[in-house]
Amino acid sequence: MVLAIGLVVDDAIVVVEAVEYELQYNGLSPKEAAIKAMENVQGPVIGIAFVLVAVFVPVAFMGGMTGILYKQFALT
Repeated sequence: MVLAIGLVVDDAIVVVEAVEYELQYNGLSPKEAAIKAMENVQGPVIGIAFVLVAVFVPVAFMGGMTGILYKQFALT
C-alpha cells in the first residue's frame, strides 16, 4: 500500500512539474500544456512503474531471514 501511494505521488509530481514547465517556458494554455506534458512524460512514468514492479515482485518471494525482513516492503 505504501509503495502504491508513493508511486502515485511520485508520478503526480513528475506530471505537475512537466505541466508547469510547459506553462512557463512555452506559453501554452493550461489544456495544451497538460497534453504536451503528458506526451513528454508518459514513457518515463510507465517505465518507472515497470522498474518498481520488476524490483519488488521478486522480493515478495524471497526466502529465509532476508525474505522475512523484506517481504513487508514488497507486499505493502
